[in-house]
Amino acid sequence: MVVYADGPNGALPDPAQVQAIAALGQPEVLLGWVIRQPSWLDTYQGPIRTWMAGYGLRDGVRSGRVRAVPTRLSSVPGLLAGRQRPALAVVGARRSGRNGFRLVGGAGWAPAAAAAAAGVVVEVWPEGAGIEGPPVPGHIVEVVARSDGPDEAPRHNHDAIDRRIGELASSLIPEGATLQWGPGALCAAVIDALILPVRVLTGLATDELAGLQRRGLLIGQAEAAYAWGGPALQTLAAAGHLRLAPVTETHDPSRLAGIAGLVACNTALQVGLDGAVNVEAVGGRVVAGPGGHADFAEAATRAVDGRSVIVCRSTHNGRSSIVAVPDVVTTSRSDVGFVVTEHGIADLRDVDPARRAQRLVAVAAPEHRAALLAANSAADAV
Repeated sequence: MVVYADGPNGALPDPAQVQAIAALGQPEVLLGWVIRQPSWLDTYQGPIRTWMAGYGLRDGVRSGRVRAVPTRLSSVPGLLAGRQRPALAVVGARRSGRNGFRLVGGAGWAPAAAAAAAGVVVEVWPEGAGIEGPPVPGHIVEVVARSDGPDEAPRHNHDAIDRRIGELASSLIPEGATLQWGPGALCAAVIDALILPVRVLTGLATDELAGLQRRGLLIGQAEAAYAWGGPALQTLAAAGHLRLAPVTETHDPSRLAGIAGLVACNTALQVGLDGAVNVEAVGGRVVAGPGGHADFAEAATRAVDGRSVIVCRSTHNGRSSIVAVPDVVTTSRSDVGFVVTEHGIADLRDVDPARRAQRLVAVAAPEHRAALLAANSAADAV
């Protein structure tokens, strides 16, 4: 098996370029979260699997070319060191010192993959490009030049609904909290709406982090597993305000649960009437993988004064985001404390299932509330 380290700007050289795998024939390729679809996805003859469907792999998963295996980010290092130990790990890095390399663009599970693999292939970035991470461990057997540019950072144009949700959710984040937020426009709107200073320990650092620092709202040095942003985020990192760390640190639920005041702010495709969250698939259509959603939500629920917050628009393409039962359960109901839509905040803490359902219906889109109440009543009757 050949593992390609994941994340924005992750290494995706054509397997034919990685000369060291020639002796392996057509090995299985394992991918994580990638932004762009690999140019070789449809031509590579070996099997391809992913632990984090989404962005660049959605089409491949839908066509059946890529097999998606739902996996928490926190479990990946253990898998790589055990039954999923790779023959080769492919990572993106730039030269550091005489013979060393440092990861670029993110740490994620690249250190775990490189340390576990029999050999490491390094895709070398140009000098000065990308945000520098930790050193590359392991036995380097091949070095190839990076042939494509960085993934373009997302740009969010918030509408009135995004801003309303951002304002409501930001009111749940107390001063001095340690904050994690997920990718996407809604979580970006939450960060843009913050008016109180916070610490940051998150899976993905985005340009919103630079905005926090610019507004004087970033306490200390931020920590993240991945970075995806423009010049402002690179400047922030160069000034020492951002440290990239592996998921063994950033996504360790036990470590996170020990942080008093941890607030996890994440999105959802669907929220069930019991509070369970789906971020993976709707109607059989795979959208993403679990990622760190459950890791942070669980930890925030366990932490002293912690809060697990879910933000979502009440409808998507005319369908209600609040549903009787989600198509997939990514994060359990016991790990969700608040659900925020443009219609308000549902506080699910310390209430029984019946009250949870009532509060979630109250923040659903008005046109869907009657159907949700009927579905809930039918479920209770059964």
